[in-house]
Amino acid sequence: MLPHYKAKQVSVNRRRHYEVNGQRLPGVTTILSATKPWEDKQRLWRWRERVGTEEANRITAKSSRSGTKIHQVIKAYLRQEDWALPEGTEGFWASIEPVLHNIEQVLLVEGAVWHPLKFAGYPDALMVYDGQLLICDWKTARRPKQMEWMGDYFLQVAAYCWAVNWVYRDYDIKVERAMVAIALEDAPAQLFTLTPDKLDQYWGKFQQRLRQYHRL
Repeated sequence: MLPHYKAKQVSVNRRRHYEVNGQRLPGVTTILSATKPWEDKQRLWRWRERVGTEEANRITAKSSRSGTKIHQVIKAYLRQEDWALPEGTEGFWASIEPVLHNIEQVLLVEGAVWHPLKFAGYPDALMVYDGQLLICDWKTARRPKQMEWMGDYFLQVAAYCWAVNWVYRDYDIKVERAMVAIALEDAPAQLFTLTPDKLDQYWGKFQQRLRQYHRL
């Protein structure tokens, strides 16, 4: 395992930041949320209109609770700590458990990372999977995701890769691949992997969003 760092979470203008070396750096998810493209916002608004505000709030709250619970279980599992499966998450666990069994080595679980371009965050895991060193982010969803909906998830893991490479530059670490693993309620998990070329593309796009954020 690599050294595990922590960064204090603080709120700046109601947005999540992390205190690192005397600086308050915006979190990766904060940056992406604040710079979400108009089309993505419209898609969310149309969905809320279609299902109704009350039902949309119920679905969102339930999904958030399930995601948080499964994250906690996966974190304990990877750290080889005691854990118990919360009620109502059995389907998600059955979906993601085979993926966890195929992890060959875990180097970092939810450790703070940051970058000189002034952003920080907590990637879910740095691990060796299928013979490849990669950053992995765990997600949950009620229904399978389509590739075109995954843009911000890919930007997120690209940012984490560059931050990990910066923080652990003296440890002979170079992460060039990433994976987003989505636990589904009643189906096998979806795995979306990014090759070095794709990761470079998303890193470039993340830097555009980062510049946009700092201009806000």
